[in-house]
Amino acid sequence: GVISAAAYPKFSSWKQSREVRTDALKVKKIFESINAQVQRGQFAFVQVLIGVNDDSVVLTTRGMKTDTLAQKINDGDSAWNKSFSSRCDMTTADYWDVDGSVANDIEVQSVTFNDITTNLSIDSAVCFSKNARWFSGAGGLLSGTGSDTAVDESLIICKREGDNECVLSATGEPSDPEDNLMYSLDWTRFGEITLDKWSSKKLGWVLQ
Repeated sequence: GVISAAAYPKFSSWKQSREVRTDALKVKKIFESINAQVQRGQFAFVQVLIGVNDDSVVLTTRGMKTDTLAQKINDGDSAWNKSFSSRCDMTTADYWDVDGSVANDIEVQSVTFNDITTNLSIDSAVCFSKNARWFSGAGGLLSGTGSDTAVDESLIICKREGDNECVLSATGEPSDPEDNLMYSLDWTRFGEITLDKWSSKKLGWVLQ
């Protein structure tokens, strides 16, 4: 009993670390998979939608075919041509040709995560295209306003504690430097995806 009591905290910590890492790698795979569809020519424009709930995070991927993209680009009245946010549309029912939340399709998906959370407080999205020209975002993945609006290129992932968000300092580090259960998923407009883990020993992000 004494041995079990001494070993349990270490086992519990290892289990939590493994669960968060597994989910963080799944999130990375979702981003990689939908970008692979762009490179293969299956879609010309894609989205990763991050749904924020009190008890879960839901990642949904969506795709737009080449013909649909061309129609939107050439339509001066389309919301496509107005802003980053309208281009990376999160709410219009028929905007995307294939939607992982409603379609039974191997190229798109919708995955619910109950054990992790992110640094986002609202539903958000990031969108990619093959030549990077139409890189865009919506919700909490946009920074700035007006002509200074920019698409964010990272998502923080951490262990869920109730309905909390991952908390960072002003310098982009965990507010608790001893937190070893925090990951940073980063992307470029070209769809290159990387994952880093915070190290309390090195006090820095370490590529996974």
